[in-house]
Amino acid sequence: MTTTAKIGAFFVVVLLALGVLILKIEDIHFGKKARTNSADAHFKDVAGLDDKSAVRIAGVRVGKVDGISLRPDGTALAHLALDPSVELHQGAIAQVRSLGMLGDKYVELSAGDPAAPRLPNGALLEGSSGTGFDDITKLAADIGKDLKEVSSAMAGSFGGPKGEDKLNRIVDNLGRLAESLRDLADANRGNVDAMLANLRALSAQLLETVARVDRMLDENRAGVKSTVSNMDDVTAKLKTTADSLNSITGKIDTGQGTIGKLLNDDETHKNINDALKSVKEGVEQLSGTLGRINRLQLDIGFRTEFASRLRNEKYYFTLDAIPREGKFYRLEIGALPNGKREDILESSTVTFPDGSQQTIATTGQRYLDQFVLSLQLGYKLKNTILRAGIIESRGGAAIEQTFKADTFRVGGEIWDFTRPDLNGHLKLYTRWNASPNLYVTGGVDDLLNPGLRSPFLGAGIRWKDEDLKALFGSIPIPK
Repeated sequence: MTTTAKIGAFFVVVLLALGVLILKIEDIHFGKKARTNSADAHFKDVAGLDDKSAVRIAGVRVGKVDGISLRPDGTALAHLALDPSVELHQGAIAQVRSLGMLGDKYVELSAGDPAAPRLPNGALLEGSSGTGFDDITKLAADIGKDLKEVSSAMAGSFGGPKGEDKLNRIVDNLGRLAESLRDLADANRGNVDAMLANLRALSAQLLETVARVDRMLDENRAGVKSTVSNMDDVTAKLKTTADSLNSITGKIDTGQGTIGKLLNDDETHKNINDALKSVKEGVEQLSGTLGRINRLQLDIGFRTEFASRLRNEKYYFTLDAIPREGKFYRLEIGALPNGKREDILESSTVTFPDGSQQTIATTGQRYLDQFVLSLQLGYKLKNTILRAGIIESRGGAAIEQTFKADTFRVGGEIWDFTRPDLNGHLKLYTRWNASPNLYVTGGVDDLLNPGLRSPFLGAGIRWKDEDLKALFGSIPIPK
């Protein structure tokens, strides 16, 4: 089997597998599975929810979003295609949720009370949106603002002449409290005398108790000595702890250490405010970066072309990265028969009648099967698409014109201007999109060189960004 035949067989298998995947992505079923239920969900905001997003009940995928429309009042209406086994009852609600902090959005359904009456097909459900990353970013900014206000309030309360006045008022209040306690003691002196008499009686009882304790100590002197020794150790440890606390409070009073600087140093207070401001700016920058990443779209495709005159086949894998509307980067890998040109040197020896010999050297070329690379920058100006860069490992450019919302396309590519004894490689083609994912193409290849000119016919498959999200969202994740 030739290399071209092997490559062709490989791409046929790939196209069959891609066809199965398209049926999976598009949720195309046959027979009983083709009959689906439907419902509509009304949301105030569906930011991040795309067409073909998953619909789940208790985390289990039971359908998909089959279109989102804008209502006249500025709210959104999501059309849900559900599995035939799904039953919705009165009280059913819908909510927009996400898989993790940065995961894709999906619709979570609560099917309602099974004992309640069943809702008809196409019923309208009220929906709500869960907390998103933007809400978390706003909450972090509000927390930073509140912390800044608290630190400013503390500085205003205890700093400057006003803070000194507040402390003086506290001392005055303590003095008045002492005077009030003295007056209270004078007014209750009789009660105090009675209390002293009770204390004398209590002391007599204590003396008797102490005598009893002495007798007990005499009887248990060995155990008491051990207990006293342990108390001495505890006292020593308490003294060490008290010394450490005195050292710590002294450092705090003098502004040493982190806590001391926090309470006494205005510069530390300013640094805390600056740090909170930096955290807020970092959160805003992170939100902007995630937004730019989320706007990047991908378009992946495979196609094969058959040249009728040369009877050879070509295969291409294409990846378009679209950072913004009207601009894209294209990476394409192609498998071409006779795609590599190689110079060869041949020599032959001629013997003349007189016995002398002469060696004649000739140069030639041969072509080998090869994988080629295309790397291009493209712009879309209304219905016109311009591309330039590397085409099949050679410099070149291309132009395309689209019609009827890109259902039909006409274009041309020219590259490889340095082929010996040949003109540049010009290719004219048309493309018809039979569906959003399948298309057919045809045209004339190598138009400027009569010996290599050949009509061709091909077909291809493409996946847009929303198709890839739907595919990855349908892959089960092991727990």
